Amino acid sequence: SAPTTSQVRFSDFKNVEMKAVGISPKFASSGANQKALKKIDKELSENLQMTLSNFKRLEAGEEFSKTGTRTLQITPNVKEIKFINGAVRFWVGAMAGSSAVLMQTTFVDSKTGKVIADPEFYRSANVFSGPFGIADNLMLDSIARDVSDYANYNK
Repeated sequence: SAPTTSQVRFSDFKNVEMKAVGISPKFASSGANQKALKKIDKELSENLQMTLSNFKRLEAGEEFSKTGTRTLQITPNVKEIKFINGAVRFWVGAMAGSSAVLMQTTFVDSKTGKVIADPEFYRSANVFSGPFGIADNLMLDSIARDVSDYANYNK
């Protein structure tokens, strides 16, 4: 099912800022998950830069700017993830199980401080869909594309 529509058109904002993609502490210690997080962050930043005007990605730990200009503040967060990297997929195959990611992305109006949209996106990779973790990596691209498609839809 498609996430709900935003309460405010994203094109109403002069600037857009996105925090680096975060991850729930429970899943942060895995090296494979950290690599997956970096890939989602890179893809999402690149996609949103093409989708939304005056886009700025903040570095990890950087706060939203305190400007008077109305800014769309985006906070993407991976709530749950199981990422099987290519090497594991190669050696263990289907026994490694399926990769999956659940990501929540919060959109806030800087002028009111109000959450205008808070959709969740879910993707999984079929365990039997190809060698060397190709499906697992495509899943990461897909989740980033889902968020940018949502932003484009709400422009």
